[in-house]
Amino acid sequence: MRLFKMEFYKITARPALVASFLLASGFFLLVLWQEADGARAELDGRVYHGLEAIEIDRRLAKEYEGQFTMETVEAIVGRFGFSGYVNGGEFRVREGNFCSQFVTDAMTDFWQTEQRPSGYSAGEAWENYGKKYVEGNFQFGYTKGWENLQDVWYIAVVSLHVWLVLLAAPVFSEEYSRETTGILLSSYHGKSTDIRRKAEASIGAGVLAYLFLNALLLGMTALLYGCDGLWASAGMMGDYFLFAGHGTWSVAFFLSLQFLLGLASVLLDVAIALFLSSKCSRPATAVTAGMALYFLPYVGNQVLFQMLLGLGLAELPWGWAAMDALRIFCFSMPLYLPHKGLAGIPSRWLWYVPFIAAAALAASIWRGCQNYREHG
Repeated sequence: MRLFKMEFYKITARPALVASFLLASGFFLLVLWQEADGARAELDGRVYHGLEAIEIDRRLAKEYEGQFTMETVEAIVGRFGFSGYVNGGEFRVREGNFCSQFVTDAMTDFWQTEQRPSGYSAGEAWENYGKKYVEGNFQFGYTKGWENLQDVWYIAVVSLHVWLVLLAAPVFSEEYSRETTGILLSSYHGKSTDIRRKAEASIGAGVLAYLFLNALLLGMTALLYGCDGLWASAGMMGDYFLFAGHGTWSVAFFLSLQFLLGLASVLLDVAIALFLSSKCSRPATAVTAGMALYFLPYVGNQVLFQMLLGLGLAELPWGWAAMDALRIFCFSMPLYLPHKGLAGIPSRWLWYVPFIAAAALAASIWRGCQNYREHG
C-alpha cells in the first residue's frame, strides 16, 4: 500500500494538471447552469424563464406522466396546441412548453417544415415515425435535464480523456528520460511489484477523476432539474433509440449503461496511454502519440468510412463486411465507447465491441508492463 501511495502521489502531484481538471469541471458545471438559466416555458399566456420555467415544465409533464398514447397526445395538443418558433433569424426560440414541444417534434412534420404544424404527420411519415411513439410501452416523463446532462457529459468525458493522456503518458516514459530505470529495475520488487503499482495508481487516478466528474455533473443536474423522468422511455431523449429498437429502455437504464461504458473507456484510455508510455523515450512523444491514437477512430468513422462508401466499396461482395469491421473497431475505442450513438448501432455489433475493448485493455496493460520491465 505504501508503494501504491507513492506512485499515486507521483502521478497526481502536478499542480498544473490538477488545476486544469478543476477548472474544466467548473466550466462544465457552468454550462449546465447556463442551459437551465436559458429555459423558457409558456402557460396560460404567461412566459416563464430559468428555474421558474423548469418548475412549470416539470409540473405539467407530471400531469401526463405514464404510458404515451394518442389520448395523451390529444390531451396535450388540446390544452397547449402545437409548438413553433417565437421568432425568426439565426437564434430562434421555441414557443410552448416541454409537453407541447415534445408532441410537436414526435408527432408532426415540424422538423421538415420548421413551421407550426396544423395537424399530425400522415401517410408514410406517420407509419415510420410518429406511430412508433404511441404503440407499445413508451413512457412519457420530463427528461429535459437528462437530455442536457447527456450532451454536456459526453464533451466532459472527451475532455477528461485528453487529461488522462497527459496524466498517464509520463508514467514509464518519464523514467526513461531521467535514466532512472537502471536503478528502479535492478531489484525483484522493481521488476514486479513496482511496475504493477505504477499501472494500478494510473488506473486508480483515472477512475477517481471520472467518478468525481460524474458526481459533480449528476449533482448539478439533480439540483437544477430534479430527478423526474428517470423511468420515462429513453426514446424521449432521441429518436435514434426508437429506430435501434431501444426506445422503451428507461432513462435510468440508459444513463447507467452509458456511465459503465464511460468507465470502461477511461480504463481503456489509461491502458493505451501506459502502453505508449512504455514505448516512448520521452513524455512529450508519448503524449503526442496518445492524443493522435485517441482521436484516430474519429478519422476512421467520419472520414475513411465515408471515403470508402464514395468509392463504391459497399458494392463489392466483401465491402460491407470490411466497412462494418472498421466501424466496429472505432466504436470499441475510448472516443466512441461512451457516445450515445452506440445505442443506435446494429445489434450484431454488440457481440464484438465488448470483446475488442476488453482485449485491447488487457493487451495494452500487459504489453506496457512487459515493455517497461524488459527495458531494464
